[in-house]
Amino acid sequence: MPVQLYETLFAIDTGKMATDADSIKQSFHVLIEKLGGEILVSRPWNENQKLSYAIRKQKKGYYYIIYYNLESTKQQEMESEIRLTMSDFLLRHMTSFVDHRYAEVMLSIAREDQGPSFALKMMHDEPSPTDILPSTINDPNAPSTAPLGEIGPVPMLDAPPRRPRRTEGAEKPA
Repeated sequence: MPVQLYETLFAIDTGKMATDADSIKQSFHVLIEKLGGEILVSRPWNENQKLSYAIRKQKKGYYYIIYYNLESTKQQEMESEIRLTMSDFLLRHMTSFVDHRYAEVMLSIAREDQGPSFALKMMHDEPSPTDILPSTINDPNAPSTAPLGEIGPVPMLDAPPRRPRRTEGAEKPA
């Protein structure tokens, strides 16, 4: 089976992380290695970060990120193991497949940069050849970013005009 590179971001209860940080981090590593995975980078992403909304009455979370290689068929099993065995200290988690085109760059940034800003650096890369920029959709003179012959300019459909809102006390039209 093909081995894929994955990135998993864990949001952990800060109270549990403060009392037992090493065993919590070790439990992530043990689970990945038990399923035959290879951990490439493992590090804190952001400590004591305010959550957008309360999760289990927690308003702050400790974010920890792990990059690892794992067989694609075992990823589903890992997700269910996370839900079953780590529910007492884990608030949320998110796993993403890392495209092989960006793997080396992402891993080098994760290894070398310190602080939470390393995850945002990949957001500023160049667009891929198949991306269509919204500003060029209706411009027939704009250079196409797609390979020749695949897609042409996409015309915007004219939306019907919106009806004005009725205000309180306004009479209905006849």
